[in-house]
Amino acid sequence: MNRQQSQDLIAAILEIPHEGELQVLLNGVERLGTRFNDCAISQNVLKQQATLTLSARLEQKKTSISINALDDQELIKRSVEQVFATCRHMPDDEEVMPALGDVLPSLEYAFNAESDTIEIETVGAWAAQACSAGAAAGIDLAGLLAHAKMFTAYGDSAGGFAHERYHRSDYHVTATGTDGSGWAEHQGVSIAQGDVMAATGRAIDKCAGAQDPTVFEPRPVTVILEPQAVGDLMAMAFWYGFDQRARDEGRSPFSDFDATLGRLSFYSDPAEATFPTVAFSSDGQALAKSVWLDEGKLQQLFTNRYWANKNGLAVKPAPNNLVLSGDGTSLEELIRSTEDGILVTRFWYIRSTDARTLGFTGMTRDGTYRIENGEVTYPVVDMRWNESVLRVLDNVVASGKPVATGEFMAMAMPALKVEEFHFSSLSS
Repeated sequence: MNRQQSQDLIAAILEIPHEGELQVLLNGVERLGTRFNDCAISQNVLKQQATLTLSARLEQKKTSISINALDDQELIKRSVEQVFATCRHMPDDEEVMPALGDVLPSLEYAFNAESDTIEIETVGAWAAQACSAGAAAGIDLAGLLAHAKMFTAYGDSAGGFAHERYHRSDYHVTATGTDGSGWAEHQGVSIAQGDVMAATGRAIDKCAGAQDPTVFEPRPVTVILEPQAVGDLMAMAFWYGFDQRARDEGRSPFSDFDATLGRLSFYSDPAEATFPTVAFSSDGQALAKSVWLDEGKLQQLFTNRYWANKNGLAVKPAPNNLVLSGDGTSLEELIRSTEDGILVTRFWYIRSTDARTLGFTGMTRDGTYRIENGEVTYPVVDMRWNESVLRVLDNVVASGKPVATGEFMAMAMPALKVEEFHFSSLSS
């Protein structure tokens, strides 16, 4: 739906008689996807869906209901009645806030005209070419190539309205050999055949170099983390630690911490060219650039409306993307400058161990290699690690250029060279 169509539909819903306050969130998606495994396509998906979420507020009571039929006016009317009937039975919640009533422009940083022309046949053809490359190399490939054309709109009975169209491309592929695997991705708001084949080639090359891994006795060592591994860490760190309420309640490392964390900057910006996003939140709050760390120095933490209102603070909504700055050093140069180290493609199964230090544990996966005297020399058996993101940021000695990453959240992350990264045991 375009802006006018969304505005007309939401206005009609808000005109349905109701008590209290009504908020309307409208999301639509046309998702094109191809799954493959064993170098063969296993599923093609074309999904078109719209979801209407109605949220009712009666003073300090609030609840929501979602439906998928936008053309059934009687169903929508009954849903409005039902959500308010349910709301009356909800317990009071002091954190419920009234609608803002803001009318926002359609900035559409994440809309890409070329992406809007991609069709399911093209997605399937690109995936088939990737499968052919894997078969030619004698390596099994499995993965997903997905492209989504989306819109989101918000309106409320206080007069608020926002609407944007946007795109999201996600290609991730795992290449598996006899005794080792490799992985690569392409993320962003656009994708082309060259992007698919470049990522496929990286996964195949990583797999070829990962066969017959050798045990590296776990110890603190210099690591080079590729962007996906960095994103895995920084996303967990943000949601566990960069919250003003957690800081004020003593649950955050920033509750009693005022040091500088290295020299990189950490921020969010819907207009970030590497991976732009929608410029408003699901409750109609405008999103702009927010700097969390400026050259390692804490600037601010995300602060929801309730906590800001209660404590006289500025509201800082949770963002739609995360960006870590970098020095622009190439991955090859990061490797050449390392005499004794480990190259990590990505992490998995990350869990929090200590929120007060942003401590996490996890394992390496799909391509872990030994670096000796500036060269990648052999693959190593995957290892478990235990680290504090505070220490990691403080121990960064070189970094690459931010690139789009993040299967579940839009991120732009550089490769990092980190000293004294703590590997604790073997994971396989």
